[in-house]
Amino acid sequence: MIELNLLEKKQPLVLPTVLGIDLNNLNLKMLGVALVVYYMPGFIGSSMFDEKINVVKSTLDQVTEQNTKLLKSIAKDNDIKLQVEAYKDQVKKLQLRSVQVDEILKTRTNPKKILEKIARSIPEDVWFDNMTINDKNEISIKGGAYAPRAIGEFITSINDSPYFGGSIIPSMQENKRETLDGITTSYESFELKGKIINYDMRSR
Repeated sequence: MIELNLLEKKQPLVLPTVLGIDLNNLNLKMLGVALVVYYMPGFIGSSMFDEKINVVKSTLDQVTEQNTKLLKSIAKDNDIKLQVEAYKDQVKKLQLRSVQVDEILKTRTNPKKILEKIARSIPEDVWFDNMTINDKNEISIKGGAYAPRAIGEFITSINDSPYFGGSIIPSMQENKRETLDGITTSYESFELKGKIINYDMRSR
């Protein structure tokens, strides 16, 4: 009995020769193991590198957050510093105003006490027609008296006070006559001038 094998006989795989190396003589299993060993460090290294990047990124985020907090703290400190400077300026202004008020009190020009002194010093037969005090603290008194002696008494009395410092003197004095209801009367017309030295005896 004759049997014919009509199936084509499977030919062994023939590998080419590359760069003078016959690939048919190489152990393919060993080649595969070698390739795995060759490329494995790359995969492992890449994974480790990514891990280091993540660590560095996390550290950078922490530093950025700390820097942001520090900047906010500095800004807050600057605001406090500005508030302190503004407070100091207000204190200086108040101190200046206090000094100004003290100066005003020292040089106050309320003539109440002076007028009281003048009124108490006027003799019975002396009268005033006009009295002025200007911005230079100069005083002028115009009036009349029935006797020259009364004018002298008045001048002596007010000059003895600390308000005028003895500066009141007569700038004009003359005898005049007037007729009222048919009766002629003579009197002394005078003008006194001087300067207010002190407005308040307590500030001396």
